[in-house]
Amino acid sequence: MKFSEQWLRSLVNPSLNSEQLAHLLTMAGLEVEEQSPAAPPFSKVVVAEVLSLNKHENADRLNVCQVNVGLAEPIQIVCGASNVAAGLKVPCALVGAELPGDFKIKKGKLRGVESQGMLCGASEIDLEDKIDGLLELPADAPVGMNIREYLKLDDNVIDISITPNRGDCFSIRGIAREIAVINQLQANEPKIQPISATISDEKAVTITTEGTPRYLGRIIKNVNVKAATPEWMVQALARSSLRTHSILVDITNYVLLELGQPMHAFDLAKIE
Repeated sequence: MKFSEQWLRSLVNPSLNSEQLAHLLTMAGLEVEEQSPAAPPFSKVVVAEVLSLNKHENADRLNVCQVNVGLAEPIQIVCGASNVAAGLKVPCALVGAELPGDFKIKKGKLRGVESQGMLCGASEIDLEDKIDGLLELPADAPVGMNIREYLKLDDNVIDISITPNRGDCFSIRGIAREIAVINQLQANEPKIQPISATISDEKAVTITTEGTPRYLGRIIKNVNVKAATPEWMVQALARSSLRTHSILVDITNYVLLELGQPMHAFDLAKIE
């Protein structure tokens, strides 16, 4: 089972460093097979906002952008990404940045126009490219913030081997409880606000398998199935080696990982 160390520490945070935490898990019978950083080292990459852009006078596919990186004045960056646009928030590697692959950002000129940094796609900071172009950040991303802090990249992925008799630890909550008991700490349960039912629709569930003693469902209406999965959830799933699919699949996978409760979302109109 793979999981984010930061995710685990959100439920229980003993006064142990990453190596000590891994040793504790192994000694508890949850053998740590591997521990690796969530992202490779890189520096001087911040959240930036593209303020304006104009076509490069000597290159059809390049744009000259004025970019707010949190300094007193905007900086100028020449960019060839197809999705660059005014108002877009993206990662920006400043002059002096060192990116994965020993790639260093220097002040230079592109086709005769000065460029003071580089607007980044996901692959430039060693994340998965989902689109061909810049990594688009949410509109509320704080300009100037270190992208490692914003995307919580200073994290470790822990891979543990769980024996069949420890089904209670097939979740972040279960592992947190184990660590809390060993360290005599109080584990923080995930906060789930109760919601009163506002519809009376029902759908009968018939159990036909002897190995399934209980099966529960709830009808939920007015769901936006095209909503984007929040980036924090995308990263949590990715660090558990799960690809994102759609908002409903991602939510049910997240609940499974955090609480150990298998879930599935069905289209009510297609259930017989």
